[in-house]
Amino acid sequence: MDPLRVLFQFEATLARFRRRYCANSSMYCDFDDLVALIADGTASGIASHRERFDYLGSLFFSGTVISTIGFGSSTPRTDAGRVLTIIYGVVGCTSCVLFFNLFLERFVTALSYLLRYFHERKIQRRMMKNSNMNKPVTLLINNEDYCESASSCEGGMDSWRPSVYKVFFCLFSISALLISTAAWIYSHVEDWAYVEALYFCFISFATIGFGDYVSNQKDVTKINGDLYRFLNFALLTLGACCFYCLFNVSSIVVRQLLNFMIKKMDVKGTICCLKKKRRYMGLGLRPPKGYDEASERSSVDYQDGLLSLKEFLMNNQSSVLLLQKQLIKSAMKNAKDNEEQKISATRVGPMGILDQAFGDEN
Repeated sequence: MDPLRVLFQFEATLARFRRRYCANSSMYCDFDDLVALIADGTASGIASHRERFDYLGSLFFSGTVISTIGFGSSTPRTDAGRVLTIIYGVVGCTSCVLFFNLFLERFVTALSYLLRYFHERKIQRRMMKNSNMNKPVTLLINNEDYCESASSCEGGMDSWRPSVYKVFFCLFSISALLISTAAWIYSHVEDWAYVEALYFCFISFATIGFGDYVSNQKDVTKINGDLYRFLNFALLTLGACCFYCLFNVSSIVVRQLLNFMIKKMDVKGTICCLKKKRRYMGLGLRPPKGYDEASERSSVDYQDGLLSLKEFLMNNQSSVLLLQKQLIKSAMKNAKDNEEQKISATRVGPMGILDQAFGDEN
């Protein structure tokens, strides 16, 4: 619906009522007070004949507080209620974040077991097919395939990790199915268009909660009222959990995409987009004019048994670099062992859970 058209209809209807109930349509009258009173009562829920804070209404309000959706359709109207909401929000939001993280861990673990089951079935079918054809089974293609094959044969879950893209595809499919089904239910019960119901589901599941569309605000006739209120609470809870998992796994995919782009860009410390000059590997002196590094390193006369100091150092450079690389790896391993008990950004929270599930410590 066109917003300009809606605004034009609103202004035309308001002007028509003002001409009917106000002596002078251009001046303020009691009709404006009546309109403001009805608007405030509808926004706060006072004008509704149904009690907002019965048990199911309070359950819905509590869920919107701790999940940070906050539609604004039900709000505390007393000072005591506002103070209790602050205390409940501090404790409830903390507990809700913990619940979301636990749900993320269990859900990703369940998907890992499911993907591992299909992975083992695929290897078993391949082995049976090759055994029936009397052909040797070749499972070792590279180190990654070797690890997957060994973990599947040994039955060790710790040595095999699912692909983050497979988990993302599963979560996206489950979330798409859930939001499509919920949108169909809301469009049927609330008499919304399907696009409006889909928009409401996304805003609610993502805990954005604009409040322009709020479910269960009028008496429904197509389903039992109490059943629909409980179904509404269950759909919002399940949708928020699934979208929390989807957003966190999507962040892993985006991080890997950014790392891939950075590697492809090959970013280096340059000035004005000019490459740095290659360092002269001599004795600390500046290279002479016409110095060719490739030709200088290309040949070393071993037959005469005579090597200059510069050629000797350049010839042993690769060995020194290899030893230095091994020392750096050893030092990094020791530092990692010493910091196992320390808290970091990749060891706590949803990012740490997903890194542990996918075996990605970067």
